[in-house]
Amino acid sequence: MIVYIVMLLISLTFLVIAQKVEKKPIKIILYILAVIPFFAVSACRYDVGTDYLNRYSAAFNRMSQGKDIRNLEIGFKLLIKFCLIFTQSPNLMFVITSGIIIVLIMTTIYTKSKNIILSVLVFFLGGFFFESLNLVRQYISISIILFAYRFISKEKNGIKNYIIYILCNTIAVLIHNSSAVGFILLFMNKKMLTNWKWVIPCSVLIIILNQRLINFVALIVQHTRFGIYLTGELLVGEVSILHILENALVYLFMSYIYYKNKKANTTERESVLLLNIQGLALITTTLGSVHILFSRIALYFSIFQIISIPYFITKIPVEEIKKDLNKILKNRVNIEKFACKIPLITAVIFVLGFMGLFSYTNIKNNDNEVVPYKTIFNHELKIN
Repeated sequence: MIVYIVMLLISLTFLVIAQKVEKKPIKIILYILAVIPFFAVSACRYDVGTDYLNRYSAAFNRMSQGKDIRNLEIGFKLLIKFCLIFTQSPNLMFVITSGIIIVLIMTTIYTKSKNIILSVLVFFLGGFFFESLNLVRQYISISIILFAYRFISKEKNGIKNYIIYILCNTIAVLIHNSSAVGFILLFMNKKMLTNWKWVIPCSVLIIILNQRLINFVALIVQHTRFGIYLTGELLVGEVSILHILENALVYLFMSYIYYKNKKANTTERESVLLLNIQGLALITTTLGSVHILFSRIALYFSIFQIISIPYFITKIPVEEIKKDLNKILKNRVNIEKFACKIPLITAVIFVLGFMGLFSYTNIKNNDNEVVPYKTIFNHELKIN
C-alpha cells in the first residue's frame, strides 16, 4: 500500500501548488504532472488486480496465437489487435488501458469538479482507482461515460450534445456490454425520478427479500452472455453493508441539499441529474446483495460521486442549515461561530468516512487484490 499512498501524496502536492499558481501554462503543466503518478502506478503494474493474469493477460496471449475469444467485446479485441502490431507482450495493453482510464477520469475531475482535491481523494479513498486495476474493460467503459457526462449536464442541451453522448456510450458498449445502462442517463436530467420516498423503502425491501428476487433476475439474463452469472458461486450476491450504507448516506445528504434548494427555488438541472444518478447507485448497490451482476452495474453510477459530492457541498444552503441546527440543538450552541465553515466541515467528514471505508476494503481485506504491488520491470520485487 506504500506505493499507492506515495502516488496519492505526489499527485495532491502538484494539485495544491497548481491551485496557488496564477499563470495558466504553469497550472496546466502541474495538472498534467498530477496525472502521471496515477498513470505510472497503473501502467507499470504486474499481476496486480484479480483479473490481471487469468483474464486479461490470458486473453491477450490467446489472441496473439491467432485464437478467438467469444466472450470478449469487439472493441477490446480491436485494442488487443492494435497492441499485437507492436509487441507480443501484454504490457502495452495495460499501458494503453491505464492511459485511457486515468486520463478520462482526471480530465473529468479537472473540468467538472467543484473541488479537484476532494474529487481526487474520493477517487482514491472510495476505491474507484483500485477497481480500475482489476475491472479493466468495465472501467474503460465507465470512464468514457463519466467523460461524456459533460454533454448532458448543461442547463441547455442541444440535440448535438445528446448525439455526442450517445456516440460515446456506444463506444463504451463495444468495450463492455454492461455499459448499455449508461443510456439511462439521457432521461435523468430533466425530472427528479429517484425520490427518497420510494428509493429508501425500496432499498430496505430489497434487503429483506434478498435471494427471493433471483428468479426475476434469471428471466432477464438467462438468454444473454451474462447467463453465466446464474451458475455456481456467481449466483449469489455480494452483501456489502458498508457500500450500501455509504451510498445511502451520500444519497440522503444529496437529497437533503437538493430539497432545501428546491424549496428556495435555486435548484439546477445538474442537481437533478446527479441526484438521480446517486439514487440509481443506491438501488443497484442494494440489488448487488441479490446478485453480483448488479454490483457491477452499480459502478457506472457510484463513480459519479467523485464529482457529485463536491458539487452538492458547494450547494449547501448555509442559512437553512443554521436554522435546522438551531432547532436540533435548541440554540444551546452558537452556530454563527462555525456557520461559514459548514462546507469545509462537511468535506472533512466525507474524507474521514471514505478513509474508514478504504481502511476496511483495500487495506484490511485487500479488495481487488492490489497488494502486494509488483512492476513489469521487476516481477520478483513485492511492495506492501
